[in-house]
Order: sequence, then structure tokens, then C-alpha cells
Amino acid sequence: MDDRLETMYERFTWRILSNYVSPWEFEQLRQEITDYEQWCGAWSAQARSHIERGDTALASGRRLTAGDAYLRAGLFYHWASFMFSHDQDQYQAALKAMAAVWQQAAPLLDPPMSILEVPFENLTLPGYLRIPAGVTRPPLVIMFPGGDSVKEELYNLGDYIVARGLAFAAFDGPGQGLVSVDAPLRPDYEHVIQAVIDSLAGRDDLDTSRLAVGGISYGGLFAIRTAAIDDRVGAVVSISSWYTPAGRFEHMPPLLKTGQYQHLGPEPAAMMESITLAGVAGQATAPLLQVYGGLDTGSPPEHGQRIAAEYGGPVTNVVFDDGVHILNNIYYKARPLVADWLAETLTGTAS
Repeated sequence: MDDRLETMYERFTWRILSNYVSPWEFEQLRQEITDYEQWCGAWSAQARSHIERGDTALASGRRLTAGDAYLRAGLFYHWASFMFSHDQDQYQAALKAMAAVWQQAAPLLDPPMSILEVPFENLTLPGYLRIPAGVTRPPLVIMFPGGDSVKEELYNLGDYIVARGLAFAAFDGPGQGLVSVDAPLRPDYEHVIQAVIDSLAGRDDLDTSRLAVGGISYGGLFAIRTAAIDDRVGAVVSISSWYTPAGRFEHMPPLLKTGQYQHLGPEPAAMMESITLAGVAGQATAPLLQVYGGLDTGSPPEHGQRIAAEYGGPVTNVVFDDGVHILNNIYYKARPLVADWLAETLTGTAS
């Protein structure tokens, strides 16, 4: 087997399966793809099969079925592009197709999804917002992905959060999704998050006086950095993040290193060195939930302990001994826990 395929299956199987990819489809694609260069094309073809299924359902008036099919198609396009930045034509085509099919999905979901754009410097940050039905001015949770992930990967976590009466938004920033084509990740990403908060703060259908920010991997670290400088943040969630990712690059397998140049820029190791909570964590006072996996060697729970020792507010640390990075193998335990904590922290009552 192609070494790059071995890396994909060894490191990312649980991540893929926890995001709207059925085990059957995964196994069928695994048998079909014998060389990594086939990856993006095969996953894109399967995405198109979901679009066809959605088109058929929509023509029959089955809006929820169509919405689900388009939602899944978007995630398949994400996985098509994942770790495929060495072929920019295919990489960008898959990401653009993902954005287009989610535009189709947005009004068909329950509750519907609003596709948003936020200007930041010379960039446009794409995102989405879902507001629970029947809730007047709900609290708001804004989440951000990691270095090689995208906002679409946060949708299922958002489903748990919306089900508990909270509004949910997720955005890509520099280094993520199509934004990575124009700008890499940056150590002061908290200013990106502040721009998103600013864009949502004036809405009369949200109660942004009850606001949480959070993220997975790098997104969690930057959420903490945001709480340190923005007192609008009333709660913080950090999932499988670091005190600093310094030193990680040299230990990555070749496939992951290639992706880092897309997401972190021409000097990934230096970028990782510049990203840190040193001198910052103590300035944040909003309640913080940190969730880690005991099997995660990339961002082990020791990082959470180091952050908690310096953090300026109350900290809840949860370690799932059987969890991998982002707890994707046990998402059915971790995502409800995060949603429950957010609902209880922002509303003061059990969800």
C-alpha cells in the first residue's frame, strides 16, 4: 500500500467515520483506492452520488432527506481535499464544491443553516449559523476548527449544542479551508475570532451577552487567547489543544508535513514555535472546559494540566482514557459532554 494511504488510515479513520461517512462507504473507497493520487477523485465521485440522491429526494418533496444528502456530500468533498494540497487544482475544486453543496443544504436542514461571510483585513471568512427553533434570543456558541480541519467538521458537535437550546456558529479563518489559499494560520488568531464576534454581536435574534467561544486542536488554543483579551467571552471550550505546538513538525510523517505548508505557511516549524499560551492563559477568567483523550500522543492531557495551572479562571478538565485526538473515536461521549457543559454554563441550568 502507498505509504501516504497507510498514514491516512492509521491516523484519520476515526476522524472520518465520526463525520457523516458510513463505515460501508469508507470500506468501499478503501478497496477502490490503491494509490494516494486516486484519493481526491474517488471521494469526490462519492460526494456526487450523495448530490444525486439529494436531487432525487428534493424533486419528490423530501426536503429533510435532500438536506441530509447534501450535508453528507459536503463532508465527502472535505475528505476529498483532506491532505491533498500537493495538487492545488483538485484541492481547491473539492473545497469549492463543498461550499456549493452546503449552500444547497442550508435551507433544508432542521433547523436551517444560514451561510455567513465576515470580512477580516483583506480576507473573507466563511461560516454558518444555526438557531434552535422556538427559542427566543438563545445564547451563542462560536467554534473554530484546527490547523488542517474546516468548519464543516464541527457541524455534528453543533447539532448537539443546538439541541440544547443554544445557537451555534462555526467559521474558517486563515490557514483553514479555502482561506488557506490566501493566508496561513497566524499566532494572533484571536483577532480573527474577535472579528467574527463583532459581526454577530449586533443581531437581535441572538443573546451575545451569553457567549462562548471554543475550538478543536489549534481552535481551542486560540479560543483561550480570545478570552484573555475580550471580556464578551463568557465561557471557553478547548478540545485536544496545546499549551504550545512547538516542536511537533519534526516528528510528523511526510504526508502531514506536506499539509502543514498549506495551512501554516512556508515555515511550519517556526509558526508552531510562535503559537503559545505563555503569558496569556493567566489573563483569561471565563470558565474553561478542556477535553482530552488519553490515547492522544499529539496533544496529550499534560497540555491541559499545564494550561489549567496558569489559567486565570475556573477550569474543568475532562480526560477520556480511551479517546484519540479530538475524541473522534468516542464522539458519542465527548460531544454531548461539551454541549451539556455549554448549556449549563451559559444558562445556569441543566440541559
